[in-house]
Amino acid sequence: MESMLQSLYLESRAGYYFTHFCEKSGNKLWKNSAYFWADLQAYHQLFYQETLHPFKICKQAQFLYATYIAPSASMDIGLHQRKKNMIYQKIDPAFEDLFDLAEEYILILLLEPWMKMVEADKYSYGKVELVEETRQLDSVYFRKLQALHQESVSKKDESTVADTGLPSCPDVLKVAQNLCPVPKESGGSNLYDLIHDKQKLEKFWVFLNEHSAGMDLMCWVDIEQFRRMLHKDKEGREEKSKDIKNKYLNKKYFFGPNSPATRQQQEQLMHSGGGWGQILHDRLPPAVLLEIQQCIQKRLEEQWLPLFLADEQRGAEGQAKVKDKTEDLLSQKQEKTTRMWKHVDNKWVSSSSEIIAFRKVLLNPVTANQFQRFVSLKGDLLENGVLFWQEVQKYKDLCHSHCDDATVQNKITAIIDRFINSTVPPALQIDIPTEQAQKILEHRKELGPYIFREAQMTIFALLFKFWPKFCKNNSLLGKFISWKKNWFRLESCSAHSSKTEAELILEI
Repeated sequence: MESMLQSLYLESRAGYYFTHFCEKSGNKLWKNSAYFWADLQAYHQLFYQETLHPFKICKQAQFLYATYIAPSASMDIGLHQRKKNMIYQKIDPAFEDLFDLAEEYILILLLEPWMKMVEADKYSYGKVELVEETRQLDSVYFRKLQALHQESVSKKDESTVADTGLPSCPDVLKVAQNLCPVPKESGGSNLYDLIHDKQKLEKFWVFLNEHSAGMDLMCWVDIEQFRRMLHKDKEGREEKSKDIKNKYLNKKYFFGPNSPATRQQQEQLMHSGGGWGQILHDRLPPAVLLEIQQCIQKRLEEQWLPLFLADEQRGAEGQAKVKDKTEDLLSQKQEKTTRMWKHVDNKWVSSSSEIIAFRKVLLNPVTANQFQRFVSLKGDLLENGVLFWQEVQKYKDLCHSHCDDATVQNKITAIIDRFINSTVPPALQIDIPTEQAQKILEHRKELGPYIFREAQMTIFALLFKFWPKFCKNNSLLGKFISWKKNWFRLESCSAHSSKTEAELILEI
């Protein structure tokens, strides 16, 4: 039954597979029952919306009754006349449990085609030819990795870049993105990791410019380009070396007060390069350029990169706090209006048969009394919740009896005085949000017969959480459920038996 309910709930996403099976079977009862269940879910959803529309509920209820249940209905589901009469008597006003008897009946009826469909699928699956295929798990992916490795090596060996003039922001970022990674030399923040993350690199470039340190990254990138140039390209390397010398090795940057190197490092590099005169006129040795790059990289990784990451983390935490506050406000607002609808999710909808059974237990004096004593140990107001749900059901029956308005209003007042606005502290004697209670008190005239709809559904959802535990701990209820199953089985066979219902019950 549970698997069938799950299938029915996902029927629209599965392309109405089960419905098509019922249609092809040629059995009208199966086909009509599948259609009825789908239309019934649309009827149930009307009660789970934030704003209730009594006219839509009444119209949908009349449609379901006229199409599937009424005598000479165009898509009759074969419901017993006695149950048809019971539904008709409660159709005005229509509540969420109006078609429980019909739903219970069609779920039992649809169980047969469901089992046949499952068996047919198993048979079809058994006819599918199984072909055994042996594969080496690493062969395909290993070849792909080899190809990627060779491609990266070739780019590393043969990439050439000619850059003249001071690079702009997009130029620097593009060049940095194309640089090949090298092994990490330290376990901390690493510049090579950053330059291969495009978004972070762009943010880091903006961060450096805000702190007047963009020259560090440009110089480091230019030297890295020089290192990647092929040795046989002597002219290109010499031109690039002069370009680096003219841009950066002057008193405005590397040999100035804002240099990434200390005074001692500057003098040592000047000595390694053959003195100031040789640095000005000759091409710099690669070893000197490497030392200069290491000085710049050290400042980038030890000074600017940690500051950038810390700043980025603070910004992310600030955004996260704003997002959390926004989500909290939205969730609080949503909780006020959707707390009572929690049982509309997959678990509850797929357990519609359990919901119907639970309603019947609450309507049965014996089992309701047992459940009331069971939940009284779980919470202070749960026992009152059972009584409230029962009183609201009596109020619904009173509405269906079409008695005078004064009697109905007296019943509403009695329920409010006992559970919603009690003279005995606390004033709210049931576990519902205060907003719901306030809505009942302030809008009792506008809400009409659905005045207790939200409150009753909230209580029902709360009590239903204890239903599985109660079933396990109560042997009497187990006998009751067993009796119900036998009753369902005998009801489906009653049309082919000469015995009366009373005789069947006695035999059980």
